[in-house]
Amino acid sequence: MNGFRLLKADEIEVRISQVKPKGISLLLYKTARTDANLLDETVGPENWENDFKVVDGVLYGGIGIYDEKKDRWNWKWDAGTESNTEAEKGRASDAFKRAGFKWGIGRELYTAPFIWIPAERCKIENGKCFEKFEVKEIQYTNQEIASLTIINQKKEVVYTMNGKLPSKAFNGPKKASVEDKAYISSNASEEQLRKLLKAYNLESFEDLTDEQAKKAIMAINKRKVENNAL
Repeated sequence: MNGFRLLKADEIEVRISQVKPKGISLLLYKTARTDANLLDETVGPENWENDFKVVDGVLYGGIGIYDEKKDRWNWKWDAGTESNTEAEKGRASDAFKRAGFKWGIGRELYTAPFIWIPAERCKIENGKCFEKFEVKEIQYTNQEIASLTIINQKKEVVYTMNGKLPSKAFNGPKKASVEDKAYISSNASEEQLRKLLKAYNLESFEDLTDEQAKKAIMAINKRKVENNAL
């Protein structure tokens, strides 16, 4: 029976596992769609199927693959757990993915290192982090993860297995203080605030750097437009 290839970077999802004051931890996972695509690719759409059954109140999902040489179907099963949204759908999806692990689909994810992102490299507010992350690069040695690079939604590298990050990730522009942002918001008109965001190509004041804030405050204090910022 054909083995399954290792997952590519764009087939691996990243989610936040824990959020703490000093940083966040991340987990690598696969989706049910990835399992289905790899089954189609490896054994052919007509040579596999999935099914579900309840045993002692627990939902189990199974994947059956047809063995042409032995002219029979081989099945592997595993139980699913609820998701944070749709309980039944989440259980079914999880059971399917776990059955996929039994067949070897994405089993290399179990070799992932502990992924920790310090607070200075991610945005944590009120004990929560809503940033998105993705795998930029992954390499394997002997079916195990040997190299891993993760980036944030701004495409900045925030994690590598060797711990070496580009200098920008460590020494990027310093964020404006809460006090400076509050001063700008309370002393500039709505039109001026819009100009400020547009001038610096920002979506909100959360992305305002310390240098940009100082220029904006100077413009407010002088009550005139400087560098089209205000």
